[in-house]
Amino acid sequence: MRWRSLRVKLVLVYTLLILFAVELIGAYFVRALTSSLIHNQAAAAKNQAQLMATLVAPQIQSDAKSVGTSITTVLQSVPQFLNGTVYVLNQDGYVMYTTAGGALIGQKRIDSVATEALLHHSNAQSVRYDPVSKSHLLAIAVPIELHGSYLGILEYVLSIQSTYETIHQATSIFYTGSMGVLVLTVILGMVVARALTRPVLEVTRQAQIMAKGDFSKRLTVSGNDEFGELVASINHLADELDEALASNRLEQERLRAVITSMGEGVIVLDSSCQVLMMNRAARQMLRTAANEEDEALALLELDDMAKADVSSGVRQVRVVGNAIFHIILTSIQRRGQIDGFVAVVRDVTEQEQLEQARRDFVSNVSHELRTPLTTVKSYIEVLRDLDDDEHATRKEFLGVIAEETDRMVRLTRDLLQLSGLDRGGSKAFALQALRVQPLLAGVAQRFALQASRQQLTYRVHGPTEASLAVYGDSDMVNRVLDNLISNALKYTAPGGEIDVYVKAADEVVTFAVSDNGIGIPAEDLPHVFERFYRVEKGRSRRRGGTGLGLALAREMVERMGGEIRIVSQPNQGTTAYVSLRRAEEGTL
Repeated sequence: MRWRSLRVKLVLVYTLLILFAVELIGAYFVRALTSSLIHNQAAAAKNQAQLMATLVAPQIQSDAKSVGTSITTVLQSVPQFLNGTVYVLNQDGYVMYTTAGGALIGQKRIDSVATEALLHHSNAQSVRYDPVSKSHLLAIAVPIELHGSYLGILEYVLSIQSTYETIHQATSIFYTGSMGVLVLTVILGMVVARALTRPVLEVTRQAQIMAKGDFSKRLTVSGNDEFGELVASINHLADELDEALASNRLEQERLRAVITSMGEGVIVLDSSCQVLMMNRAARQMLRTAANEEDEALALLELDDMAKADVSSGVRQVRVVGNAIFHIILTSIQRRGQIDGFVAVVRDVTEQEQLEQARRDFVSNVSHELRTPLTTVKSYIEVLRDLDDDEHATRKEFLGVIAEETDRMVRLTRDLLQLSGLDRGGSKAFALQALRVQPLLAGVAQRFALQASRQQLTYRVHGPTEASLAVYGDSDMVNRVLDNLISNALKYTAPGGEIDVYVKAADEVVTFAVSDNGIGIPAEDLPHVFERFYRVEKGRSRRRGGTGLGLALAREMVERMGGEIRIVSQPNQGTTAYVSLRRAEEGTL
């Protein structure tokens, strides 16, 4: 990671450029210095060689026998020229004279410089390294001429090792200085790179912090250059992103609050129909419908619905347990692909039950009215055909018509009473404290004669406390008790017994109406308070019942804040219990 740093890259590139420039300049400098020094020394040596050739030319031509002595005399007269070795060669390349020793005289000189000069009768020079003396030697050969005649060549060989040492010293000084400059360049490069990359590093750190969701920090703008503009842009971007994300979070919180508080269930699924989110209403619906959420979700069959074309929404009705759900499934599109689904689940169980109850109510009312109306119509048609002397038959038929009319009047009255209670809703009644003893005395008086006619034993047991009282509405309490006693009279055979008594507790007073009549089967007990419900289809109708008495009694008792329940055994009897709140003695 360190080698990938922009700072390292800048220093490395900067250093390599300087190093390349130094190497290039150094190579040129060394080459130029070497060429210049050797050229100057070669020029001086060449002048010396030409001068010596001019001096020895007359000696060679004058006396061949004493040529060595004469040349030595001439050369010794100018000792400043004898820094090197001198070879005087004739036209064939044989040594005529040399300062290197008499042993070489008469031998043929075959080095490259001498050979080139002999072949071309011109100047020749070369530089070579002598491994014996471990030094560089400069060899210069010049032709020896006198009055236009070519006499031979003079080869002048001298050591130029001092020149190379000078070049080496100069090169060492140059490269040492270059290394110092390079080190200084690296240091300066690091300083410059740090200064250049600091804003970039700060921007990078700020970007990393922003990537983690923290937009609270801001960078300091340190200049008006491009980096300053970059820092200002990053700060502006952080402000915009912070504001956008804050707005997005607010919208998400609002959406979450709306979804959570919705009365309808919302289920969010991914593209593979796995549940991502479920609001509180959906969980409550599923837990109510089934023991486990997973089981309820499986029964909703959302994966099957997702296989259809859900772009415009798919609507289905599912029954889970005792609940009925209406489901709308819609897809979530992202870049033309389905990214998930949203299912809106609505519990329509109550609506369906109310709709069914409405249909049943209309059907029951129609049925209840149709029977007496049919009977009345039939008897009226017969009455039209009776003769004037059939008074007994006419009287009997008119009695039947009157009974059926009373039955329709009772049905209409009960329906109006139920409708009035329903419209009352949760409106509180003006409850007052009622003494129990007068209530039971009225009950005993109203039904004593009817019980006697039906040959029934009718007993009303008064309270042991004369001050015992309950909270309620006088008319409603009497109607509830009358309804229960009327039912007991209807369904108890002659010779039976009916008892009305009271049980007092700390907070409630319970009225009980007990008989030993035909009773109610266990499967019918949960439904006896439903409207128009009959244990036997024709039983209540034969006795003039409407099927609304117990429904009315329950509505009235609940409006007074009490409870009503029935306990019964077939062929053993029925006991109805009405519990009302007990009134304190000081309230009477």
